[in-house]
Amino acid sequence: MVKAAAYSYLRSDSFRRFVAQKAGGTLRAECELAPLQFTGASIFTEGFKAQGGKDAPFAALTLDQMRAEISLRRFFEKVWQVEQIDVQRLNLSLTGPRAELPEAPPMGVPTASAPNPSGGWLPNRVEISTATVHDTNLAWSGGSMRNTTVTAVPDGGGWKITGQGGKIEQTGLPALDVQALALRYRAPSLFVNTAEFRQGGTGSVKATGEINFDERLDLQVAIRDVNLTPFLSPDWRVRLKGQLSGDVTIRGPLPLPAAGPEIAGSLSVARGELTALPVLDQIALFTGTQQFRRLSLSRASADFKQDGTKLRVTKFVAESEGLIRLEGDFVIEHEMIDGTFQVGVTPSSLAFIPGSREKVFTESRAGYVWTSMRLTGPLNKPAEDLTARLKQAAGEVIVDTAKGAVQDAVKTGKDTIKNALDLLLPGTK
Repeated sequence: MVKAAAYSYLRSDSFRRFVAQKAGGTLRAECELAPLQFTGASIFTEGFKAQGGKDAPFAALTLDQMRAEISLRRFFEKVWQVEQIDVQRLNLSLTGPRAELPEAPPMGVPTASAPNPSGGWLPNRVEISTATVHDTNLAWSGGSMRNTTVTAVPDGGGWKITGQGGKIEQTGLPALDVQALALRYRAPSLFVNTAEFRQGGTGSVKATGEINFDERLDLQVAIRDVNLTPFLSPDWRVRLKGQLSGDVTIRGPLPLPAAGPEIAGSLSVARGELTALPVLDQIALFTGTQQFRRLSLSRASADFKQDGTKLRVTKFVAESEGLIRLEGDFVIEHEMIDGTFQVGVTPSSLAFIPGSREKVFTESRAGYVWTSMRLTGPLNKPAEDLTARLKQAAGEVIVDTAKGAVQDAVKTGKDTIKNALDLLLPGTK
């Protein structure tokens, strides 16, 4: 008799509203559940929709083609036990319009249960053993993760979440394949135990950290052998190649400001190649050394910090061993660069540039001769001051040499006239 009454209630609109209400309280959202279809203890619905309130961690959530297996084994504990939820597709957006809902207590704080329409004899809680989503799609400002399979199981008052497959994309960054996700959610925080991604055959990105939806984002990212080209602006993609590695932190308040989080770290480039850089083309022209036009980088590294629109790079080093080395700091903001560098070249490469050693490359260390260089202007076509200084030095040497030649000629002429007079007029002084 009790079992029959329980199944009768499960098939009622009252149960559907009860599930939507419970979900809304948990998610801080306005929820709607499509009509339920029953086959024995199996329940199917075409969809579930939720619009998050202003204090929810998301803006919109939809679940498509959801099937649940309900057990009555905990009926007398006042629990509707859901053994398995299987969802074909989940779409979750972290940005967008929010529902106008009453102020809610912080996530994780128990709230009073609504009156039970059955008079109190039916369960008033829902607990889930396992949930699987075959096609998970998340969207946030400037990025998304799509087509990932996710499984969640309860874990000490929270959820243990694993995932694999699909892609993650972010504006200005290369797309990555999702290899493995190991997460733990306990309101209001999502703990990233590990999130592993791949790029091509060799590149990998691994992230750990915490996302506290009420406060801030704090992630640590390890990058190994990722193709550098997709990180670059179109103008620089033809100039710089290589495999990027390093360690990066991503931090910021939530919700994120329009300028995005603060990103900082140290990066290096292996198997790098630098081409079509105007200053290098000029050095190649002056020296007659074509190697400067296409540099194979034996070392390239830098520390950086991006905060809003400003990118500050320090401890920048790029070297083609035995040919040239650049060191310096620069700032990029609003597509404009402003940097100060030290440029070191081998002494032999300056042999055919008049005045370069005496007036420009005046310091010697580490097997190179050095000078300073400013680089400023639009990022796609910056201006440098080294070329003008080399031209000026060469011109000054030529003028100095010409002056010396004239002075020598005058002195020689004077001496010749004096000698002639001495021969013609021996007694003159």
